[in-house]
Amino acid sequence: MVVIIGILAALGLPAYRKVTLKSKATAAINDIRVFAAAFSSANLQNGGWPVGGTGPGNIPPEMSSALTDTFTKPSPIGGKYEWISNTTYKAAIGITINGSTDMELLEVFDRMLDDGETSTGNVKIVMSDIVYVIEEK
Repeated sequence: MVVIIGILAALGLPAYRKVTLKSKATAAINDIRVFAAAFSSANLQNGGWPVGGTGPGNIPPEMSSALTDTFTKPSPIGGKYEWISNTTYKAAIGITINGSTDMELLEVFDRMLDDGETSTGNVKIVMSDIVYVIEEK
């Protein structure tokens, strides 16, 4: 009896992990979409993207009334959200992940939001951080 329960548990773990990864990725994707819409709306209203980056977990001053405090909290897949506007991207939202990265989770995230290839498309993994590109330079 114990052996049968062990076998059933072993068979169920991969399915449980898959569901868990998809759930975390879905929650992060929802956040990214909400943030991207807020930044895009501000861009249209103000005639430009917020300047520079403010660091992980910090809301750009121009966006304080448009973003919820979810932007300042850890993302469902780990790390903190970050506004990026620099020499590489005109507008992007990053998830800065400090420490170990679950590459399988990042790949699920990319497959669900973009093209499934972490080096191309709008979702890129740069030095184990995720970048969702709203507009390239």
